[in-house]
Amino acid sequence: MILVGLTAVAEHPDLAPNGKASTLSDIATVFPVVEMDTTFYHIPGEKTVRNWQRQVPPTFQFIVKATATMTQHEPLPADTDRREPFIQLRASLQSLIDAKQLTAILFQLPPWFGATADNIAYLKWVRTQYPDLPIAIELRDGSWLSPKFRNSTLALWRQLDFINVVVDEPQVPGNPVPLVPEVTNPTCAIMRLHGRNLMGWLKQGAAWRGERTNYRYSDDELTVLGETAMKLAAGAKQVFVIFNNNGHQDASPDAQRFIAQQGLQFTGLAPRQLDLF
Repeated sequence: MILVGLTAVAEHPDLAPNGKASTLSDIATVFPVVEMDTTFYHIPGEKTVRNWQRQVPPTFQFIVKATATMTQHEPLPADTDRREPFIQLRASLQSLIDAKQLTAILFQLPPWFGATADNIAYLKWVRTQYPDLPIAIELRDGSWLSPKFRNSTLALWRQLDFINVVVDEPQVPGNPVPLVPEVTNPTCAIMRLHGRNLMGWLKQGAAWRGERTNYRYSDDELTVLGETAMKLAAGAKQVFVIFNNNGHQDASPDAQRFIAQQGLQFTGLAPRQLDLF
């Protein structure tokens, strides 16, 4: 089964009846899954997570980002037990876990998290904190998937039951993260599509965040990505294809073209609401 979804809940005006900020309810009329990126910045309260659930059908799925301290983007405050954010995030997500609506906790690792013994030890420790939860790993340092380390990295992911996040992103000079369509957890595979805007990816300054994912996929590119998803589906029970090319609001239109192109149909979606005024 191939399921398609989006990141960044409010950034899809084509789904909103008023053409402005989209909501979870809007997304759930078209897509069966969403990636919540707000958890990277702060851990939501339990009431907030239950409110997410109230906006979507009971079969709707969530991919939730681990916090910046959990992924080592940011240091923990002094004298803080490193287990604390793991405990807090799990508590906040318990209603999703109970309802079987948590597809995975996504650890999007920083560019400076290279293939070192210390970082391998940290990832093994991460698994001890969530021994029963699905963990997806997205790399930003290409050394893990270089010819020298690729097989060892994938073997480690399989040993730890990690979900290998298959990324489509610009191949930057020096240390790019390649698209490696390998299933490391037979229950689930995840593709994250960031677009291929190389100049935007390398851009610095205030416009960086929007320009790096400013990209519209061509029909031919979507066809090839569909073939990749089908390859993953041969080894995983479910494949989640997440469009993150939100820079100029192309993610939802591209995702809908992908769905149509692949002939996908999803059951249990939320009913569409019409804006009559």
